[in-house]
Amino acid sequence: MPTATPALSSTTPALSWNDGFPLGNGRTGVMVHGEAGEVRWDLNDDTCWSGSPATTAGRPASDEPSPEVVERVRQALLDGDVETAEREIRKVQHGHSQSYQPLAALTVVTDPTTRLLHRRLDLSTGVARWQTDGPTGTGEVEAFVSAPAGAVVAEHRWERPTDVRVLLTAAHAGLGFCRVETDEDGLTLVSRMPSDVWPSHERTDDPIRFDPAPGRAVTAALAVRVRTDGALTVTGPDDPAGPGRLQVTASTRLTLVVTTGSDFVDAATPPHGRVDEVLADVRDRADAVAGRDVAGLRAEHEADHRALFDRLELVLGDGTDQPDDDTDALLARARGGDVSPALVTLAVQLGRYLMIASSRPGSRASNLQGIWNRLLQPPWSSNYTVNINTEMNYWLAAPGNLLECAEPLHGLVEDIARTGRETARRVYGRPGWAAHHNSDVWGYSMPVGQGDSDPCWAAWPMAGPWLLRQLAEHHRYTGDPGLLLSRGWPLVDGAVEFVLSWLVVLPDGTLGTAPSTSPENRFLTTSGSAAVTVSSTMDLALARDLLRTWTTCAELLGRGDDVPADPPVDPDRRRQVADALARLPLPEPTARGTYPEWHSDLPEAEPAHRHQSHLYDVHPGDALHRHDPDHRARLEAVAETLRLRGSHSTGWSIAWRVALHARLADVPAAVASLGHYLTQVDDGTDDRHGQTAVAGGVYRNLLCAHPPFQIDGNFGVAAGVLEMLVQSSELDRGRPVLDLLPCLPAEWSSGSLRGVRARGGLVLDLTWRDGAVQRLGVTSPTDQQVVLHAPGTGPLVLDLSADGPTWWPPAAEEETVGAAS
Repeated sequence: MPTATPALSSTTPALSWNDGFPLGNGRTGVMVHGEAGEVRWDLNDDTCWSGSPATTAGRPASDEPSPEVVERVRQALLDGDVETAEREIRKVQHGHSQSYQPLAALTVVTDPTTRLLHRRLDLSTGVARWQTDGPTGTGEVEAFVSAPAGAVVAEHRWERPTDVRVLLTAAHAGLGFCRVETDEDGLTLVSRMPSDVWPSHERTDDPIRFDPAPGRAVTAALAVRVRTDGALTVTGPDDPAGPGRLQVTASTRLTLVVTTGSDFVDAATPPHGRVDEVLADVRDRADAVAGRDVAGLRAEHEADHRALFDRLELVLGDGTDQPDDDTDALLARARGGDVSPALVTLAVQLGRYLMIASSRPGSRASNLQGIWNRLLQPPWSSNYTVNINTEMNYWLAAPGNLLECAEPLHGLVEDIARTGRETARRVYGRPGWAAHHNSDVWGYSMPVGQGDSDPCWAAWPMAGPWLLRQLAEHHRYTGDPGLLLSRGWPLVDGAVEFVLSWLVVLPDGTLGTAPSTSPENRFLTTSGSAAVTVSSTMDLALARDLLRTWTTCAELLGRGDDVPADPPVDPDRRRQVADALARLPLPEPTARGTYPEWHSDLPEAEPAHRHQSHLYDVHPGDALHRHDPDHRARLEAVAETLRLRGSHSTGWSIAWRVALHARLADVPAAVASLGHYLTQVDDGTDDRHGQTAVAGGVYRNLLCAHPPFQIDGNFGVAAGVLEMLVQSSELDRGRPVLDLLPCLPAEWSSGSLRGVRARGGLVLDLTWRDGAVQRLGVTSPTDQQVVLHAPGTGPLVLDLSADGPTWWPPAAEEETVGAAS
């Protein structure tokens, strides 16, 4: 079946940031946009955050001891006094997380009459190219951000000698400690990040604060090196034009190399502040890269990128619907209601590309914008919003066959757990560790707000269980318990310690949580609306999920695996966990036929709310299964809940709905949500806050529009499409269940999917035609059995061998596959 090279492409310039091409190597991010004669490179380094380890302590909103306030709130809720609980819980708020910061902008200026012929970002190679036509003839640029070289590389070529200006501008110019300098080979910049940045949605007279003392903020540096066959002139420090400018005359070849760095060490260590040391590092690395051959750098970069990207290949349809080599054309068709298979395929591979570009071993975890941000006060601080968005960033890692790209998330969870022990003690007076809905590179874990933030997002201490699911998924998708036990066990045990102390006995003898919220929804009361209550459905789903993960870890450790238990498995904890699981039942459908969001069937203040937190047990959780007849009524209630929520919402929410509809095998609903997600949103963002009031979709570069831009939708929708094709969330008597093509639209009736991962440590190669599986190859790390469901077939049991792929249907007609008993 023919395949096309996945690429973003256009014949019109990127006039706004949301039209640009994102490039990255995990640490350094570049958004390339602008006119053909004036191309702007917005540069980010993933260690450039405001604040320091000291900012994780937060600022208490009240002098009252928080544990006493929490107990007062709990009693008020058990007494039915929601109004008092809503008012009092604000007293435990502790300020805000810090903000991801931009670093600089590099602008390359040629003749203003130059026009764009074509621009293209090849997702399979991570190389952007664009062609121009100007007074000196045609020109071409190739640009990439190399992980092996640790540098941005851009090679410009012109048909005839061309004059070029190169300008470097610091994002924090005129603020705090910041300077740009020139030398004989290029430009350097050094800038100290703010010591504190308030969220853009908060109002204060002094939102961006600088503290000159070393250790209070990250000091970052950047070096630009120029190689050209033209004449290079640099401006001196006294030049009226400023020092951040280079003039190149009569050039037919111009290569720019950019390196970034900082004094960030880790989340617990204050930055050292030694400017000369940081500058020397970026200069030395830039000089080393600039001395190499560009073709060799590009080949090295492409090989590194392809080693990850080429693991998965997807074709939807019969192969005749190929990309038009113009993303604008695909989006125009979608705007008319024709969401082509080519556009869906492109969205999946873009999600994988963005993960490779923004999250690598050794980098920071992808934040709300990945690693691409241009604002000093970015939307929602461009932080880690851990009541859905950070977790959604990594839904794609396992099925998309990019498990190592999730390593930075594991490090983030460790940082949050470290500060979360103090949070559990100071805010709740409880053991273990807890975290709330916002975090940052320093591991902030406190409830946010100044005493006036809405509890619907601030009063939620259940981020730990959700974050730990990713560690458990690594085990499920690889079959290797090493990571879960070596790094996960102390985190899981500490989170369980908090949750067990947090659960409260309800009048019916079951366990619940109080205070409790359902992020970020509210319910109607006689006097208006409120968010704080007893036992949201999501709280209990997360508690069950965490306790099951703890049980899995304890069982693995009990088998005598090589990894010792630290802390050891406590037999009393075993009994507590088993007892708690028995007293945390799944909720029953409401009288309205919906899946309840709270312990009582409370009326939603926003029936079409963007969060689907109470449906966690369907996705990303796995407590409810489509093939289990005992779950039929609950799944029907989930479907009714989704119907009432609607198919349209903010971008990331639509992506979540695609995955939920896929788990329900609801093809029309999944297709409708995909159509909304892949509808182009015009770029009307406000320059300061980047926020608009229109509904979600995608921008011209297919980046998810919350709006504004949030990368979680890109990752989430890619994972959702894969859920439509392959599911493996169930177990049958301990055997993984493979559900093939469970939510297949008619337009995708034929296709192929190579290299997708499934639980059980499996890697699948799948082709289908006319809605039926033609050929399935399953590679397994061990000899094991799996239960197979496929259209018109099953359930069947496949015996897998670790010696090589197992194929179904068998090649020889006499071979049979036994029916599941």
